Amino acid sequence: MHSLTLAGSPRRGRRALRLSAALLATLALAGTAALTGTAAPARAAEIDGAITDVTVTPTAPRQGTQLTTTIAWEVPDDTKTGDTFTLTLSEHLKNLPTDFALRDPATGAVVADATVVGTRPSVVTFTMTSYAESHLNVSGKAFVKSDFEGRTTPSGVPTPFTSTTNDGRDFTTVVTPTGVMRGSDVVTKFGTYTAADQGRVVADDFLVWSVNTPMGPFDSATVSDSVPAGQTWAFDCDTAVFTEIRTKTDGTLAAPVVVTPASFDCSAAGYTVSWGAQTGTAQYRAAVAVSLPAPTGTATAPQTFTNLATASTVRAGVAAPSRVSASKTQASAGGTGSGDVPVSAVTITKGDAAGNAADTAAAAVVLSDGTASLAYRVTNTGADALADVTVSDEVLANGTVDGLSCDFSPLGGPSTGVTWAGPFAVGASFDCTAALTGVTTGDVDHHDVGTVTARGIESGEAVSASNAWFARVAAAAGTPTTPSASPTTNPAALAAPVAGPTAPAASAPAVSTPRPAAAAATTGLAFTGAELAGPVALAALLTLLGAALVVTTRRRAARAALTGDADRNHRGE
Repeated sequence: MHSLTLAGSPRRGRRALRLSAALLATLALAGTAALTGTAAPARAAEIDGAITDVTVTPTAPRQGTQLTTTIAWEVPDDTKTGDTFTLTLSEHLKNLPTDFALRDPATGAVVADATVVGTRPSVVTFTMTSYAESHLNVSGKAFVKSDFEGRTTPSGVPTPFTSTTNDGRDFTTVVTPTGVMRGSDVVTKFGTYTAADQGRVVADDFLVWSVNTPMGPFDSATVSDSVPAGQTWAFDCDTAVFTEIRTKTDGTLAAPVVVTPASFDCSAAGYTVSWGAQTGTAQYRAAVAVSLPAPTGTATAPQTFTNLATASTVRAGVAAPSRVSASKTQASAGGTGSGDVPVSAVTITKGDAAGNAADTAAAAVVLSDGTASLAYRVTNTGADALADVTVSDEVLANGTVDGLSCDFSPLGGPSTGVTWAGPFAVGASFDCTAALTGVTTGDVDHHDVGTVTARGIESGEAVSASNAWFARVAAAAGTPTTPSASPTTNPAALAAPVAGPTAPAASAPAVSTPRPAAAAATTGLAFTGAELAGPVALAALLTLLGAALVVTTRRRAARAALTGDADRNHRGE
């Protein structure tokens, strides 16, 4: 057992010296811990607008419990490794965590690292990892669970908790605490962390339990404190600090002043301290640090540490015992982040000015003159912007495609050409045109293929797409589409003259024209296979001669009527 000890034993003398100044400064704020944090990391760029919402829950907390600040965020697709955004938390929050990570719940990958700088108010800085460079639409939620300052947030009073982003936007939640804080007229107890890690990293002297006597005057006071069942921490007796806290004339409390109690007995399991008479408006405080067997770790769930003390004051010979408890829960923080893996894709569709897709041979367009105006549309159908865009067209059969040109200007590129450096945004489209000429009739249809190639900016993957177009020219009416082969002929027979009957003479009213002797002679000619075309040609010739003779006879009759020859002809003169 320890007797009254203020400077510490040899076993813990170094630690007691280290703690004494810190404990006095801490206890002067009535249990408010002086939070420390690491310096903000170097920032590549600060992201404006990343934080989209901040809320504080619950909005009606009981005094002495914790609040959760939830932070929704999203970053643009051009975010780089090391880019940051920050949030200044409400000044009413205290005992915050230090560092934490936002992870992709599907893969466990760290999306962003967060650091809490323990100023008042505290500032959370989020630093993006390389995850942002390999994903699109990166967003998530973070949470910070911590204590709040009861002295600045009275019970029953609506109090705004305002957080401010690095680009100056405020998010406010109105919180109305409940419950009644113990006054100075009764025994009070509270815990104060000595470091921002709250026992997660350093186990020794991580927490100080303080017990206040009621405000005087009183004849004497005794306080006993012990480790409750189920708790693993132990008292470090040589860290004990005893102070007196006086009330000033304006009603506020003066800074604690170190005093010596009447007695102090202490072990790792608990202690008892006795005080003499208190004649003024002041109270005594005993503060003793405790240690854990080992740090709780940074990846474990937050632990809650509880303590129970008893106290007794004697006034006018009458003892007034009381019990008081307190608890401290480690602050916690964390969150998630996720994004889309940038899959790159592109499509090209092709048709003519009339809207004919004609992308199969069965759907080939029939052209009247072997020409057509071709139209193309290229669309980024993936989840990744594209670069190095190239459009081409290859004729595979029958015809020529000339003048291919694309208009990239609506997307910020050139108004003509077939190549563009990009960026070709997701969901965007551009149009191209070309002229088809020289398609001819025949067995082979026109066939050409339009193709687009590009590269995903985020993924680095090469992508391409193609679309075919078919057309043909209709054959002229009465003309077979495919010419037939000519029959075999005898050149010698075709060269020989063919004799045949002459065209018959047209009849005249009174004159009979004798047939030439050659006409009768044709009946005696022999028929050979080489003369198949003769009768057809001869019949056509005779028909033409007969028609000419009829016309000539009619014209002679008309002249005779005018000169009197017609009457002579009628008489046979």
